[in-house]
This record gives sequence, structure tokens and C-alpha cells, in this order.
Amino acid sequence: MISKLRSTRAMVAIALVAITAVGCSNREEGGDATSAPATGAPSTEAPSGSEAPTTDAPSTVMFGDMASPCGPATDAGVPTIAEGQNGGDTLRLGTATDHGYEAAPGLTVEMLDAAEAFAGWCNAQGGVRGLPIEIVDLDGKLFNVPAATEQACAETFAMVGGGWVFDNQMYPRFHECGMVSFPGYAVTAEASLANGRVQPIPNPPNLKPASWFLWAKKYQAEAIGKPAIIYGDFVSTKMVAEQIKGTMAALGGFGEPLMIPTNPAGEANWTPFAQQLKNEGITMLSVVGEPGNMILLYKAMREVGYVPDLVLNDANHYSEQIVAEGNAEATEGLRVRTVYSPFEEADQNPALATFLEMMATYNPDGRIAGLGQQAVSAMLLFVQSANACLDTNDNVLERECVLAEAKKVTSWTAGGLHAESNPGSNEPPRCGLIMGVVDGTWQRVYPERGSADDNGNGWRCDEAEGAVAIEGDFGDTSVAIDPTRPN
Repeated sequence: MISKLRSTRAMVAIALVAITAVGCSNREEGGDATSAPATGAPSTEAPSGSEAPTTDAPSTVMFGDMASPCGPATDAGVPTIAEGQNGGDTLRLGTATDHGYEAAPGLTVEMLDAAEAFAGWCNAQGGVRGLPIEIVDLDGKLFNVPAATEQACAETFAMVGGGWVFDNQMYPRFHECGMVSFPGYAVTAEASLANGRVQPIPNPPNLKPASWFLWAKKYQAEAIGKPAIIYGDFVSTKMVAEQIKGTMAALGGFGEPLMIPTNPAGEANWTPFAQQLKNEGITMLSVVGEPGNMILLYKAMREVGYVPDLVLNDANHYSEQIVAEGNAEATEGLRVRTVYSPFEEADQNPALATFLEMMATYNPDGRIAGLGQQAVSAMLLFVQSANACLDTNDNVLERECVLAEAKKVTSWTAGGLHAESNPGSNEPPRCGLIMGVVDGTWQRVYPERGSADDNGNGWRCDEAEGAVAIEGDFGDTSVAIDPTRPN
């Protein structure tokens, strides 16, 4: 019985990794990054906005439209690390993943792969003002987060660019050792609302991105009257489903969603669910789950001869698995939202091209996926904030100092790698785009580039309603809050 429960939790956890990370994409290429245009050559172009490096930053290497924050030592010399914060000859940054879990080997390892590639790219320029970055593998193995947290406390200066599925298990130890975190993603409400952290793409449970539903209201108005949400009947996936329902309610115009729970480990037969959608006359469907189950449900819907007018899912369904041979015909018409530049458009996005070139050069065997982009965004934000701290703290890196500088950043795109977010205020992006399965391949559906809906960078943005406050019970988050910490 215990073994069966752990298996169920593991399958739910695997789906949760991308479902609860804002804009997180499960899209994984085959590793061919060598065709990306070279964008890492020195440039004299100066960035604008809050992503500009400090005036002392010597590097002119670009990451998309921002100057690289990495470089050699300044006249102040190689930085030192504050006493008791795991200093040394390298700056040790811990990247959390669950890749060592035996039932799902490699789970989120793409974040570690991207972090290691970033370290190579940054160190080639001199590191953090002459201090080389060393990546520490914080493998939580799904159920061993407390031990991985102890490793972080003992070995690292900061946790950067990763995430654990059961990330609420890091508390209160995280606060007890004075750790700071720049996570690539957060899963639980506790981790999403904790202090001592800054997330480049925030995902608070009470403020949700809404651009995908705004698109549905405007362009699929006839479909939103009878929605349904299918979700795994597990506490975390149910909460995600309730957040989708809450987003619809906050925007208005949507019918009351029919909530359909399923076995969190997957169903042996999806036909009854497809038949229920048909019998109820459901016109809009969102599925909280993983791509494999979405494919099986789609095939069942085709068999019963009924597919809702609009199937609109979160970004973890932007997956090669969805359009693989034998699946693409069934999933034709699926729509997903993302806040990351699509891999299909690397030739139109210098930051994505830089990411692909970075992977090809410094970790050619690493996985290339949306989670890797999130890891690199966190790394860039951390190094930029570290530079700002060094400017104000006598060339000494100190955790709360770095965190305080990050909290000043209210506009962040990682050089154009993703839609604009507000890390300092823990607010998700108010922009997004819709990808769809069109003629068996992933293609941009909305906004059309160059259209009135395009903000000029390929995103549809809505400052007023692009992120909406929702109401609900998000659990007791007090364990993740330490009121004695300055940040």
C-alpha cells in the first residue's frame, strides 16, 4: 500500500513540475543547438531598463538585448564572500532538481544542465567579477528534500536556477541557516510566498497570469460558455485546477466550470470521460495533467466523435510528445499558453539563440527544454544582483545584500528570453502567447507577429487584466515565512 501511494505521488509530482511553474514548458528538442545563430560575440550595444548591468561591469558580451553581467575582476579586485556563507575560491551556487529519483530518472535535470552551461559561459568571461561560479548539484530525489537542504546550507552561498517538486519540505531549515534562493520555479504555495527568495518568473497562488483566458474571451467567445476542467484528484493538482477556475471567475464571461477529477496516476480507460464531455455538451476544456494523459484523452474524444470547440492547456503541454508520430492527428487543434519564446522562433529571438548556443558550447550533451530557460533566467538575475551588491558592500558578497538588490528589479525578461515579469513584487507576467497544434506541428497561434495585438516583441500584453487576483484557500504558508529576516 505504501509503495502504491508513493508511486501515485511520484506520477502526480512529475506532472506538477511544469503545471505549477509559470510559463514552464515541457518542450524538449533533440539537442541540436548548433544551428542557432551566434549571438555571444562582443557588442557595443547598451541595454536599457532595469536589466542594465552596473557601471563597473566590464563585459560587452550580450545575452539577447542585455549586456552580460559576467566578467573579470574590477579595480577593486576579486570579490570575497561574507563570513559564514560558504566562501572560497569559487562562488558555489546550488541548483535544486529531483533527477536522482529512481522511478523517474532525470526528473528536471534540464535545469542542472542549463545551470552548468551558464557557469561555463559566465566563467569564460571571468565569472562574477573574477570569481568563478561552481554549480553544486542539490538532488532532492523527490522525497529527500530535507537532506538536500542540509547540503545547500553546508556547501553553497545561494540556491539558484532549480526547483524541487516538494519544495515546502525545505522549511524551516532554509531560514535557520540563512539561505537565499533564486528558484527557477516554485510548486507549493509555501515556496511561492516565502521570504528569503526572489523568483524571476513568479508564480504566487493568489495572483495568476490571465493572458490565455483573455485570448479565449476575445477570440473564442462562443466556446467559453460551458467549460470543464479535468484534473488528477490529488491535493496539489486539485489546487491548480481551482486556481484555473478562480482565474475564469475573476475575468468573468466564462460559464461555471464542470470539475472532473481523475485518478492522479492516470486512467486505464479515458472513454468515459470523453463521453461525459459529449453528454454535457462541454465547449471548452482545460486539463491539469501531463502530456501522455492528454494524448490518451484526445484519442478517446476522437473515438466518441466529440472534441470541445476549444481545448486550452497550460504550458507543460507544449511538448514534442504531443506532436509525435501517431499523436499529432489526434491532438490537432490543441492550444497552450507560454511566456517563453518558442523554440521554433530561435531565428527571431536573440536571447533564445544565445541560450541554444550556450548549451551547444558549454554542455552539448545537456537537455534543451523550457525549464532550462527558467534556470538561465534565474542565473542572470542572480549575477546582476550580485554585481549591484558588490558595488554597495565594499566588494563583499553577502546573501541578504544580493537578495535586496534583486528585490529592486521590477521589470525582467532575461534579455528577451521570456515575457516581462516583476520579480521584486512577486508578480507573474502580464504578457503571453498561444501555441497550437496546426497541421501536425507546433505553430504560433496568437498574437500574429506584426499585428495590433503584438507588443513588438511577439507577446500579447494586458497591463490591467494580464494578471488577476483570485480567492481561495492556499494552505498555511507561515512555515515559509521568517519575520526576522530583512528580505
